Amino acid sequence: MTKLKGFIGKNRLGGLTQKTVEEVAKIRDMNYGISYDCVHAAASVSRIFGRFVNYVQFETPKRPAYLIVLNFPEENLKDTHNGLTGIAMKYVGRPFKAVMPDLLDEMGNCDGAVLVDNKGKILRVGAQLTNLDTRKLLRERKKEFGNLENPALILGFGVDVGTRHTTALVASHKHEGSKVITLSEESGDIRVYSKGKIISTTNEKDRLEGIRRRSLEVPSPFERMMAVASI
Repeated sequence: MTKLKGFIGKNRLGGLTQKTVEEVAKIRDMNYGISYDCVHAAASVSRIFGRFVNYVQFETPKRPAYLIVLNFPEENLKDTHNGLTGIAMKYVGRPFKAVMPDLLDEMGNCDGAVLVDNKGKILRVGAQLTNLDTRKLLRERKKEFGNLENPALILGFGVDVGTRHTTALVASHKHEGSKVITLSEESGDIRVYSKGKIISTTNEKDRLEGIRRRSLEVPSPFERMMAVASI
């Protein structure tokens, strides 16, 4: 079993959510590190030499990236688009827990979401989530935390993130009872969302369940002094 090293709020996980996070972490660990960096660097060099010698070029490998919604209400499929073509047809209707390793491996870097109902059955693979009101949630968060530097910080992210992650957070707010899991291609961060908030994350700058983390606050003079002393 994969140990969830570096996870903040991992005690909030359990059941299929924890099993999914462990599988995502296992795949993430296989695709980050020195071996990937070497291949990535070789691909970058090949593009330079490829301007002169065509056969040396090869594509930069893509890291895996996921958006997985657990306990998705089947009646809310009206708020989705696609997810019933290609590899999806192999998995729709099957138990997610049973096919999870194969599905996540085959998905790789999929743009859409995996939707799983409250019985653990796969509803869609590669679905687009629609009718999400990000502006409404932003207005709610501004009342709690004020107008921070950018929308990502207002929603609780400690760094700028792409639409995959904001979509996941807003979807967890819209679809009551759902748990949403993302893996970031860029940073390798894994996050779990519920009720429009981050409940578990590998990024220590994120804000959990609406509690403002110290990393989003201005450090005190004493903290700045200690930081300088530790250099």
